[in-house]
Amino acid sequence: MDPAQNIQSEENRLRTIADLSILNTPNEEKYDRISRLASIVFSVPIAGIGVIDRDKIWYKSKVGLDKTQSMRAFSFEEKILIANDKLVILNSIDEGYSRNELVNSGPKILFYAGFPLRSESGEIVAVFFIADVVTRRFSENDMNILEDLALWAQIEIQKGDMSFEKAKYELQSKTKEVEEERAKLMAMLEDIGDGIVGVNDKGEITFTNRQALVMSGYDESDLMGKPLIHAIKMVDEKDNEILPTSRPVRNALYLNKKIQSNDLYYVKKDGSKFAVSITATPIVLYGKVVGGVDVFRDITKEHDIDRMKTEFISLASHQLRTPLSAMKWFSEMLIDGDLGKLNEEQLEVMNNIYQSNERIIQLVNTLLNISRIESGRIIIDPQLTNLRVLIQEVVTELGPKMNEKQQKLAISVHEDLPEINIDAKLVRHVYINLLTNAMKYSPNGSEIVVMVSKSGNEVISQIADSGYGIPLDQQDKVFSKFFRAANIAKKETDGTGLGLYLTKAIVDSSGGKIWFKSEEGKGTTFWFILPLRGSQKREGEVSLDS
Repeated sequence: MDPAQNIQSEENRLRTIADLSILNTPNEEKYDRISRLASIVFSVPIAGIGVIDRDKIWYKSKVGLDKTQSMRAFSFEEKILIANDKLVILNSIDEGYSRNELVNSGPKILFYAGFPLRSESGEIVAVFFIADVVTRRFSENDMNILEDLALWAQIEIQKGDMSFEKAKYELQSKTKEVEEERAKLMAMLEDIGDGIVGVNDKGEITFTNRQALVMSGYDESDLMGKPLIHAIKMVDEKDNEILPTSRPVRNALYLNKKIQSNDLYYVKKDGSKFAVSITATPIVLYGKVVGGVDVFRDITKEHDIDRMKTEFISLASHQLRTPLSAMKWFSEMLIDGDLGKLNEEQLEVMNNIYQSNERIIQLVNTLLNISRIESGRIIIDPQLTNLRVLIQEVVTELGPKMNEKQQKLAISVHEDLPEINIDAKLVRHVYINLLTNAMKYSPNGSEIVVMVSKSGNEVISQIADSGYGIPLDQQDKVFSKFFRAANIAKKETDGTGLGLYLTKAIVDSSGGKIWFKSEEGKGTTFWFILPLRGSQKREGEVSLDS
């Protein structure tokens, strides 16, 4: 369309507005009713109908606006007129509306949704809109509702006779649809096998499904309106009550993120407890946490299965140790020539048998150690330990393997590092596993760095290599049982995938934390911290490798 046609089209549009008698005229209840309804339905402070004049936007109806008019230039309505379509702005600043009069001053609108109102001939004469001073989501269903209200306003503008009763009927129909959807959702929540507890932003219970009441033994009247962290007691495996600051639902609300846990217990109304797998999720509306959902299920059977599995592995490993030890002894006798000298070929075969048997013994010992830690039977006997001496002992033990690969080791230990009260047998395993991995998965002639420092109330150990690294998409599985990175498994076929799982279990049981950073092809760095105050003593039945 050429400029002349554009001008003529705009003049025709302005004449149509004049004929409709909606420009610069007093407010009318039939329009104000629609604007008020929109403000309530969408929970927005601002709503109205803006008539698009030559240079200004005249508000035929408005809620939450002090102005009766604003400049047409850079306005939302101008954009709708040019695009000849509806408009949704989730954040006006980010989307380039900083020059809009209602954005840079006045109410300072951030969210805006508008729908064009047309004359009978199809010309856009006004815009029905809602707005807010905060950003917010706007779904397809929201747009459908806005369109329905806009069509109502359009009929009024076109001199239609849509009665209040008809509008009321349509609103009731929409309400009925919402209620039906709510009923379906409630039925699903009631029938689901997990317990579900809803809370408000203060952590007070606002909803429970049937399964939550069945599992906890409480009645709905026992829980509704009470803080979840006080209404249902939570303990650990040893019956120590979990502090409110450590409850999953509290942290979900406070940290605004999903919190998951599989090692806690809910206490029933009758005082008995059951193991739970919990997922606590915050409910966020327009950037603000307005509540949360605590979903949990009884995993007592899973715990029992894990316990039986651990006991089976422990028993099977014990039974395997005797014949494996005998095989090792007989192999050594043959290799040493106690039963007669072997020729070169026979000696090579026996050495292969001996090494294979050693790998099986190592696997059995690792499985035994893991089962002991998981079952809580491991003894933790802290003694004052010099980490510098402990690391040097480990390095001396691993020296032959390091020399074989011509690798260099750089060690740096904090000069004023005090002795720390730890179980040296346990922590020794951590250094051995991390250093062994660094050596094994680094090329010949590479350098491995060990650093031990003190930071506040913690001792930090760092083991860094320049080896194969761990693929990014597999790094979340590093501390899992039997995990071996795909790139490593191709180059080093020998390995059980249990070393790092055992390492993390030892660090955790010692009151510390372990983490890593890795880049494929460039190397891996592991850090683990131990509290300077030392580890807590724990009575048990066995120690590692006993």
